[in-house]
Amino acid sequence: MKNNIAYIIREMSRITGHPPVKKALQKTVYLIEKKGVDLGFKYILHFYGPYCSALDHETAILNAEGIISFNYSQFGHKMNITSGYENIKSDGLVKDQIDTIKTVISRYKNATASDLELLTTALYAYEYTGAKTREAVRDNVKIIKGEKYNDAEIAWALNEFSFFNIYF
Repeated sequence: MKNNIAYIIREMSRITGHPPVKKALQKTVYLIEKKGVDLGFKYILHFYGPYCSALDHETAILNAEGIISFNYSQFGHKMNITSGYENIKSDGLVKDQIDTIKTVISRYKNATASDLELLTTALYAYEYTGAKTREAVRDNVKIIKGEKYNDAEIAWALNEFSFFNIYF
């Protein structure tokens, strides 16, 4: 069986050593797309940063089909690949795309869901608000997120832009 989202969930679990939560999956898929792998998802700005309802729907379908299961905890909706689907393959992705997926997951494997929220919000602000300088992106992140993130945290996110071939 092949499915890109199930494959990404499996890789996130394998690389990080724990099942991803829905928020981390949303942000990781967004980062994968920003790194150049078109998975076909469209995002809007939501309370926790960029959000794609079609991706959320895809995980619900995977759950209904028994490919993944959700473990609802105080830390979020953890997603596990169901027994029998551990070897799920990607669907139509070439080696470079698979390598990019693994690189993004590996780079952010120790990032919290909040770190990913900040980074994806900053990237979203850069792309959709017309902010093209560090200062403008920082200011727009503060408008979007209020006092949730301080200047040092936002600076970390802005320093990550070069990974996505964005230079100020």
